[in-house]
Amino acid sequence: MILGCDIGTSETKVVVLKDGKFIVSITVPTEANAQKAMERALAEVEKKHGFKLEDFKDVVMTGWGEAKVSFPHRTEPSMKCIARAAVWDVPGCRFALCLGAQQSAALALNDKGNVLDYRVNDKCAAGAGRFLEIIFEAMECNAANCAEIARKADKKIAMSSQCVVFAESEVVSLVNDGESVSNILDAIFRSLVMGVVTLAKRVPIKGDIVIGGGLANNARIVELLEEALGKKVNVFRPGPSYIAAIGAALSGNGGGL
Repeated sequence: MILGCDIGTSETKVVVLKDGKFIVSITVPTEANAQKAMERALAEVEKKHGFKLEDFKDVVMTGWGEAKVSFPHRTEPSMKCIARAAVWDVPGCRFALCLGAQQSAALALNDKGNVLDYRVNDKCAAGAGRFLEIIFEAMECNAANCAEIARKADKKIAMSSQCVVFAESEVVSLVNDGESVSNILDAIFRSLVMGVVTLAKRVPIKGDIVIGGGLANNARIVELLEEALGKKVNVFRPGPSYIAAIGAALSGNGGGL
């Protein structure tokens, strides 16, 4: 068995692969302490599935906190992990998007899951999950129902700002002006997707498309991406948040791809 770990700034995700097949996933909050987050994740893996650290043939980590964990492990670059996981899920994938809490990435791949080219967003938190977390707080909304609410929009309004600080002020102004939550959410999602599409078009878009990262859990964002790109977008399985963790496990000794 291989343990793959993605230690992000917001959440730590761990997965277990056995003979190249996914069998376990666990998510815990990172809370700015990668070591403790991994300890909690491993405790959950043992409690729920009975696997201990010594049971794993290899332990591979990626993400913000991988260098902050003390117990033995190997590391892999996050872009490499995303690419390998995308091709593992959809063999025809030649283009991957990962929309995470702090960073969005667009990658061009070959059939082996190797990265040919990639770009990441470079505008504060725009286009990333943290942007939506702050906006939801301002609108007293949540991730569970926001997609359905946005689908009820009855007109298109423009969001002029891509910066999370100014966008939050703009949302407050729209609310005060009596604009509906549905129309505001739809505008926010369209603005985010516009930024992602701009990023995506900086690398070649070929073959099947796979999307991972926390924002890929939002069905409305996926729909708008498909509309803007004019192509079907495959949401990473077994769950978009686990794309880098599974890619790390696939990079392990006996991981698969």
